Amino acid sequence: MQFGEYLSKLRKAKGITQIELAELSGFSNGEISKIESGGRKKPSPALLKSIAPHLDISYETLMREAGYLEELVNHKAYTEHIFLDEDGKLADIVKKVKEMQESDDDWVNIAYRVSRELSQEDMDAIKGIANSLLRKAGGNT
Repeated sequence: MQFGEYLSKLRKAKGITQIELAELSGFSNGEISKIESGGRKKPSPALLKSIAPHLDISYETLMREAGYLEELVNHKAYTEHIFLDEDGKLADIVKKVKEMQESDDDWVNIAYRVSRELSQEDMDAIKGIANSLLRKAGGNT
């Protein structure tokens, strides 16, 4: 399956139009349309990073599906996902905290979306709830 078809299926599964995805991501409808129609074979990392949260999929998954080559470098406390283009040039590096990612990858993606999409007021409310639950469970805050 070509990346454009893959993106179209993801978008439709979320029930959003090309125009809506464009507005959410800050890219033009024409750009989204070019990708889905196959006119643009490999979207930029910036575009993939901006649409991932709105499709409930990780940026890394979109990079792999778009054909970027991935190298993993494991460090003691984190993992680097190094993405290269077909010429072997660096496209992006994503660092992920190992312990949190191994514990619950969905939570990592939710936390990322919260930090990018919600207002500071909403983020403070979520932190307050989380801290209250941690106190209740006897954890440190």
